[in-house]
Order: sequence, then structure tokens, then C-alpha cells
Amino acid sequence: MKNKGKIFIGFTLIFLLLSTSFIQGELSSRNGTTERNIQTQERSRQDGSVLTKLQWYAPKGVLPGTYNEYLKNHPLTPAQFATPNMIDSGNPQNYTLGILVNSLLYPFIKNSLTQYLADLELEEYTVFLQTVIGGTPEEIKEWINERFTSGARGIVFIGSIQAAWVDISGEVFPSDLFYMDLNGNWQDINQDGVYESHDAGTGDMAPEVYVGRIDASSLSYDSEAAMVNAYFAKVHAYRTGILTQPWHGLEYVEEDWYDMDVNLNLIYGMNVSRYDYGYFTTAEDYLHQMSLGQHFVQVCVHSYSGGHYFSTRPTESTSYAHVYVYSPSNRPGRLFVGSDDGIKVWFNGINVLTQDRYGGWTEDQFSTNVSLHAGWNTMLSKISQEGGDYKFSVKITDINDTTFPDLLYQVNDPAIHGAEAPFIRSFLLNGFHQDISDNFWDYLTTDYLGVDESALDPHAGDVTNGTAWATYDSGNPFINLGEYCDNPEYGVCYAFARAYAPAQTSCQLWMGYDDGARVWLNGNEIVYDNRYGGFQADMKKVNVTLLAGENRLLIKLSQWMGDYGFSARLCTATGGAIEGLAYDPEFMPITHIGTWLINGPYVNPDKATRLSTNYLGNEENITPDENMSAPFGSWKQGIGNGCPFDLALFFDHGAWVLSQDIQDHDPLVLFYNLFACGPGRFTDGNYLAGSYIFDTTYGLLTIASSKSGSMLNFDDFTKPLSEGKSVGEAFHRWFDVQAPFVLWEQEWYYGLVALGDPTLCVVTPVQMKISKPENGVYFGDKKILPFPSPLCLGKITIESSVQSMTFPIERVEFYVDDVLQETITAEPYSWTWSHPAFFKHIVKIIAYDTAGHTATREISIRKFF
Repeated sequence: MKNKGKIFIGFTLIFLLLSTSFIQGELSSRNGTTERNIQTQERSRQDGSVLTKLQWYAPKGVLPGTYNEYLKNHPLTPAQFATPNMIDSGNPQNYTLGILVNSLLYPFIKNSLTQYLADLELEEYTVFLQTVIGGTPEEIKEWINERFTSGARGIVFIGSIQAAWVDISGEVFPSDLFYMDLNGNWQDINQDGVYESHDAGTGDMAPEVYVGRIDASSLSYDSEAAMVNAYFAKVHAYRTGILTQPWHGLEYVEEDWYDMDVNLNLIYGMNVSRYDYGYFTTAEDYLHQMSLGQHFVQVCVHSYSGGHYFSTRPTESTSYAHVYVYSPSNRPGRLFVGSDDGIKVWFNGINVLTQDRYGGWTEDQFSTNVSLHAGWNTMLSKISQEGGDYKFSVKITDINDTTFPDLLYQVNDPAIHGAEAPFIRSFLLNGFHQDISDNFWDYLTTDYLGVDESALDPHAGDVTNGTAWATYDSGNPFINLGEYCDNPEYGVCYAFARAYAPAQTSCQLWMGYDDGARVWLNGNEIVYDNRYGGFQADMKKVNVTLLAGENRLLIKLSQWMGDYGFSARLCTATGGAIEGLAYDPEFMPITHIGTWLINGPYVNPDKATRLSTNYLGNEENITPDENMSAPFGSWKQGIGNGCPFDLALFFDHGAWVLSQDIQDHDPLVLFYNLFACGPGRFTDGNYLAGSYIFDTTYGLLTIASSKSGSMLNFDDFTKPLSEGKSVGEAFHRWFDVQAPFVLWEQEWYYGLVALGDPTLCVVTPVQMKISKPENGVYFGDKKILPFPSPLCLGKITIESSVQSMTFPIERVEFYVDDVLQETITAEPYSWTWSHPAFFKHIVKIIAYDTAGHTATREISIRKFF
């Protein structure tokens, strides 16, 4: 009978292997095409071709490190691989994980590696470990290919392992996808060491393995060995349950992506806090939220390799803008308004215009009639905002649509403060005078005109050192040099005006400027502020003396990058007007109003009530002053372009979270996904993603990008994590589902790297493991032969171990092809599949605790009889 049984099994196996030859094709498949197609059909995708693109946003024009700079410290030399004595080479056909360690680092972290390998063995990894010094990307990739052929599906780089660089749309950056995709076609077309082309070739564009880097080589917080050893100690403490944080996720999403799903709920359910209201997503608050303790942080923010920049542009809110308008007589007028999004306007307490809508700004898109009273009038605008641009414009004309030449505008209540000093709105400009970025701090002291700057006395049309002086009439208080000079970078522009005083007068010059300023009055230097920073009206106040008659005012403005402009006015110490002053060039009449008193934003996620809600309580009759308190914040002066006035720019008083800030604050966070430009550029010094996990108490792993762009379709990553997959496996699956990659996907995704130990799992409240069946052939519910996957002849018992971190286990459900087969409410959590079935089936197990937390595991089983 025993021989007959063996013969029966033998014939059965031969029959099965012949009749199901497709199995081998399935087992050797690398591209996951079926899974990608199914998932793509099931849900809508986040499209990076239409989303707001991540920007490399850095202080003082800091640029990413270049490939040539990288080669200076990492020259391409032949690889020297070695197998350390501590490693048992074992059977080279059975490894599930490949580890490659920098040879120079290895002796200093040997003890930590011993513990790490022991922990991996407990999790049933079989590890092939070697060291390397030098190496080209091709040699490193060949090593990975050998590991893959031997069964490895994961790779861990420890220390500085040669980076492969790619060029996508002119952006050159390190890309670990080169190492992950083993059968695609990568080409260095011009033989410069950088891969410019990637296509499927004879394989596909998806990865075959995941790669994670434990790399502290470019960080300066401690020695590299000390940081790596401390990191492995954290990893061990996490695996043994000593290092923990509350079971909670934080989604911190800046205003450009306020409505984008990042899907931490798939892991943490209701235990997720989301902050996505622009203006309230700040650097300070981000650090505070992390200090409360978070298991996982997903942040979405413009960044660079050394820091995040949190701006404060409002989203889903409403703001107010108020101004006092002086008219010398009673007369009818016309009000022209443009707005992004909706707007409501009161003139002298009467609601004269309401446009409750959502759409972009265009000049003068709405109009209505108004009645101007002799003396001071009040005008209040309420502007709603969903997301994106936040602009509005207002101008007042006569009934023939001609600008009034005699209207005055001010922010403070004239009944209390009297008339405010007017801003100097017209200048003679000379420039732009180009320089180079490295000379920034010398711009204000460099004489670009070839004459004694303090003695300049130009008139319109005069030419100084080849550059003519031209009249610039701004029509509002802000002198927009960016507009005049065509958005320049690296240099200076000169501005000149004459002020005529009826007598010698002691007063003050109030100025705001972006970036630095140097100012002469009648040849005497009165301001020298060599700075880098944004514009704020009236931020510089100096005492001056005007001579009777003509006074020469020369202003020299430096420019690095971005916005560029200034404001200036001569006034009393309280900002009041000085009687009798006249100016040359003469001011043009004010067209679109660029002087406002602003309050807000008031958050309201309900579009239907956002504009109609009265946030002030008495909005139609409000008569505010600068710094007067309001239900939220206080009223603040805003000076800028009038056509349009940019409320987003007014509210944007953002701040940085730099690598050193992360070190100083030591966040209480375990895992990070950084939707940001550049923090994963591990080739740059003190790269931000490294600062999160090295030389900190808790940080274990970051998903980050080495370039502009980052992850989209986050559920393809968080769902596998919720199922107990390791971060590396989830990272691999995410890439696999996105492939193949069109150009915009290459621009977004190719810089993504996993930094830290990719074998870590984001531990779920409910822990579950399928212990039976293992890979092998089962007959009569017993394993009799090895096989690449479970193959069962007859009945098979599905066994699982389940435990909850906090709450009791309520039930465990067993499904076959999504059809419920059995519900078990007590240990042991197992089910015997005894009814006949043929070919491949998916067995799914879902465990529930009494608080509603779940864990899901799936296994593919081929069953016959």
C-alpha cells in the first residue's frame, strides 16, 4: 500500500505539472501586470500631469548637488566584493534578502550587524551579506541580479554604496529604481555616466526587487559608524517592542494639495489627524504635532534636500479687505472688481456687489454703480477661497469708466488718525544691472553706473554708463521691480525721485523692500541694509531732514531670486502726511487699489456658506484700524500690486524646518513619507530624510525623493502596509502598480528612495501570521515535498496565529476567492478546507478585534481534489 501511495502521488504530480505548465510562467513573472491592470480599473488615479508640481524650494538659491560633485568623493573604480568571516554562506539558492555593506564601514558596525541578522533570522529571512568597496552602477546592479536569481526579493545597502544617476527632462539625480528594475532597458546615450533613457526593452519597467539604504555617510551629526550603530539599536528596540509610539497617523498637507488623499486611514483607521488648511499648516505647528507622538507622518510640502518650507497661503476660507476712500465731492461712480474666488463688497455699509462663485481672477470681471460721499467713504470686500490662487482687484471710476484723478486711499480711520502720508508711486528707474549669484553680498557696494552714486541727479532719458533712466508710474504704492525688470535674478536696480518741500522739514522715511536696500538723500547715505528677505511695507523707518526746495532720493535695490520691489513714503513719526510736499516724477492717479487693511483667514470648509457667513458680527459697518483685534487675529496693513492684489502673498509669512531643526526637536515619530522635493537626496550633505532617522531617538524609516516630485496614488503603498507587508515590499508593490511609466510619471517617481531598514513592518493593532500551509506539496494535510508555492492534494488546514495589541480578538474569517467559508471566534484560529477544488485560488483571512481593528492576510494555493 505504501508503494502504491507513492506511485499515485508521483503520477498525480506529473499530471499536475504537465497540465498546469502555466504555473512556472506565473512564478517567474516579474511585472505584476495583471495586478496593475485590475487596480487601475478599480479606482481613479492621481494624475501628476494636472496636480500642482512639487518645487525645489531652498533658501538663498541653494541648488542640489551635481553628479560631477558626487564623483569627486565617489569615483568610479572597480568593485571589490568580499564575504566577511562572520557570514555563513549557506545555500546560495535559498536567500530571501541581500545585504551589501560598505567595506570601510563594516568593521565598525560588525556587532550591530550580528544582532540585525539575528533579528532577521527570527522573521524567517535568509540573508546573503557581502561587503564592497568601489564599484560602478553596472557592477552593483549585476550583484543585485545575482541575488535575485538566488531568490532574493529585497536588497539593503548599508553605508555609502555607489549611486546610479539618471537624467529625466534635464534634471539629473540619483535613482535607486535603476537598481530595482533588473530587466528593463537603461541607456547612457552620451556615455557621460548618467542614464538618459529607460524603457521596457525585452522585459518591463517595473522593479523586480526593492532596495533600501541605511546611509549616514553624508551626515555630520556624529561619526558615520556611531550613527549607524545607534540606528540598528533602534531597529532592534522596535522589533522587540521596546521602541513604540501611539498608534496614530499624522497627515500634514500644505495648501497646494489640501484636497489630496494620502490614505493613512488604510493603516490607522480613525486614528489619523489631518491638517490641510493653508495658513495654519506652519513650520512651528508641524514640529508641535510631531512632538505629540506619531506612529507615521505623511507630510506634503515644498522642500529641498536640507529642509521643508511651510508657507501660509489660505485654503477653504474667507478673508476681509477694508479701505477708506476720500472723495472731494458727492458724485456717482463705478466699481470694477475681479476676484478668485467669490467676493462681496460693501460701500458705505451698503452691499453693492455679491459674486458667490468659484473661479479664477481676471481684471474688472464684475462691475456695479456706487455713490461717493464728499469726504471719507468706507469700502469692505470679503473674498472667499477654495485653494490655489487667491487674488482680487478693485478700482473706482467715474460713470464714463475714467479713473478719478483725485481719490485718496488709506488703511486707518481718518476720523481718529487724520490723513496718512501718500506712498511715492513714481520713480526714474535704471537697470537691471546683472551680476552673478556668488556676489550677492557685494551687490549694494558695487558701482554699476561708473560714477559717484551719491552725486547722481538724473532726468528721464539720461544715460548713465550705457543705461537710460526711464519713468515708471506704478499707479499703486508698491514699486514692482520684478515687473519692470522682467523677473530678474542676481543684480541691482536704481530708483530716483525728487521731493520738493516748502521749508526745511524734519520727518521720517518709511520703506519696505525685497531684498536689500541702500539709500541716499541729497548725497548722504541714510540706509544700508544688506539683507536677503521678503517685502514688508514700512519695515524700515529712519529720521531725515528735507531741505527747502529740491531733495534728491536715490534707492539701490539688490535682488537674489523671486519677488522684487519696494515702497517708500515721507511722513511724520506716526505716518501722517506732510503738508506741501510735491514729487518729480509726478504721481499717476491710483487705478486699482493696492492699499488694504486685511483680516483673516476664517476657515469654513462649507462652500455653500463660506461667503455668506458673517465672521465679524457687524461686517457691513466695520471701521477698523491697523492692529485692531478681530474675532480671528487682528487687522494688518497690506501693500502690493493692485491689479491684482495677491492675498496669498500677503498671508505667506512662511518658515523653514531644516535638517538641524529635526535634530534639535528629535520628533516622537517612527515612520515618515515625505511628499517633498529633494529630502531623499542622500548624496547631499545633511540630507533631510537622513536627519529624521539618524541621530534621533525614534525615527526608523523615510520614503523620500532625491529630486522634484514624489509619490502619488498613496493607497498602493499604505494598503500593503496595512496587510502586514514590510515597507520594502509595499514600496516594491507601489512601483509595480504604477508601471509602466510615461514621462510625467518618470518626472514624479524616479527619485523615490527608501531610507532606513526596508524589512521593517508598520506594526498593526491586530497581528496575524499564516503558519500553514508553507511553500511545498501537501498530501493528506501533510507536507511531503518542497515546492515554490503551496500545492495541496486533498484537504488542507489553514492555520493562523492572531493577537491584538490592545483589545481582545472578536473573530477570524476565512474566505476562498472572496467567498466566506468559516468564522472562528476562539483559538486555535484555523480552518480545514476539505471540499474539492481545482487549480489556483486565493485564501484570505481577516481578523477583527473588539474595537474594530482588522488585519488581512492572503495566500495563493493551488488545490486539487
